[in-house]
Amino acid sequence: MKTVEILGANRFEKYTKTREGSRAVIVQDGKILLTHELHSGWWLLPGGGMEEGETPEDCVIREVEEETGILVRPIRRFLFIKEYYEEYCYTGYCFACEVTGMGQMNLTDAEKRRGVQPEWIPLQDAIKLFSKHESYADISEEKRGSYQREYTVLKEYMELHPESIVRQIYERFPGVSCAYRDAAGREILKYNGTADKENSITVDGYTVFPACSISKFITAITVMNLQEQGLLNIDAPVNRYLDKWKLHTTGGKESDATISSLLSHTSGIVDGEDSFYGLRRSDPEIGLLDILEGKTAYNDRRAITGKLPGSEFEYSDAGYCVLQLMIEEIMHCAFEDVVAKLVFEPLGLKLSFYATLQNLELRGKNKNMAAGYDEEGSLIPGKYPQVPDLAASGLWSSPSELMVIAKAFIDAAKGGNSLLSKESAQEMIRPAENFSWVGLGLFLRGDNTLVSQGWGENGQCMLKMDVATGEVSVIMTNKNPGVDQSESGVEQLACKIFG
Repeated sequence: MKTVEILGANRFEKYTKTREGSRAVIVQDGKILLTHELHSGWWLLPGGGMEEGETPEDCVIREVEEETGILVRPIRRFLFIKEYYEEYCYTGYCFACEVTGMGQMNLTDAEKRRGVQPEWIPLQDAIKLFSKHESYADISEEKRGSYQREYTVLKEYMELHPESIVRQIYERFPGVSCAYRDAAGREILKYNGTADKENSITVDGYTVFPACSISKFITAITVMNLQEQGLLNIDAPVNRYLDKWKLHTTGGKESDATISSLLSHTSGIVDGEDSFYGLRRSDPEIGLLDILEGKTAYNDRRAITGKLPGSEFEYSDAGYCVLQLMIEEIMHCAFEDVVAKLVFEPLGLKLSFYATLQNLELRGKNKNMAAGYDEEGSLIPGKYPQVPDLAASGLWSSPSELMVIAKAFIDAAKGGNSLLSKESAQEMIRPAENFSWVGLGLFLRGDNTLVSQGWGENGQCMLKMDVATGEVSVIMTNKNPGVDQSESGVEQLACKIFG
């Protein structure tokens, strides 16, 4: 059963009141049964609050009979929905039901005054009706919220059908977690499947997934923060800030590749073949200098600028390893500690961390890390791979926490905040010279749309944001699908609120 959370824009920091209930989706011959309030014009799915001692199934059977006079049998509990408005947390179980007979309507006095009556309407008409929930935002937050809930329920119901594209995408992955933020600031969180098949652990809001190369976005934010502190200049050669190791050209001279060229993958560094992949937790730990020197199978090519910086785009994890070393040397402490201080702690993030061997052992005990699965759906050895290139692909996080970072970045781009100044955020989204689709730690997709995505042996993910509207979508999974985001369906899920 999937869980969806709707976070109202008017929600309080903490809720103090709760209410549990059940709702029914009853479809026959292409029509759905709704309740229609004649005096207000409202339409709703039949359902209501649970009475003491009732199960969710008992509740939905009773509520449907009382509101419509129809007897039903719950076929499938397909959705658990949580709504947060002001100080309330409403929880509801959603059932697909079938009609078994006729019973007796028993409306409350309030329902009689509102003119409640049951009506069957075409399912597609109901979806269209509830899809207009945003049009009530300035009229009634209660109606807007109710219609958004009903629209969410019907969309999820449609995904149950075998022909549903979204359902097919979900079924490609053991577990999927999604976070969406609309232009009004309302947020929806969705979870589906299992985080750990072997131990029957389902995905929930606390499940963390490998963020893979979304790590580069966070690294870029960290670098820009250090520039604001006057500790570096991204237009200066990276070698100015390196002592233990220097970046060289193929001719053996010190490279003049700038920090910004490393951030935009235009430094001229070419990674080794089949590199940055397949390191197991049981393997000997690999140091950053070993990676940069190309001394291990993890990256068998020494990091050098084989091409003129700025002349070509060449996606490079090794380039971000250079940035990781630079950050550690400037700050005189571990990379993960720098990011925690500059990004995670100011934003109040509790789940996000970097996959050092120590963290993998420690965090794995919490049983909220998504186990990784290969293309065949088999558990990868050790569940979680060792990732020494933290700045390039070592981040673990949840969609909700990545959405917090994205929101803070958008706010910075519009006016600056504690995360970044407006100038720094704008610099990150300025196209690189000669490469209009590349920013610093980000990729640019036309008007105002920014993308950061990742793909590794234990998962695939995507973060998409619109700096003009404030919309954000984050998709995280725990399987290597064998194809990129456009083919696996991850990009389709990320586009659900992007037109």
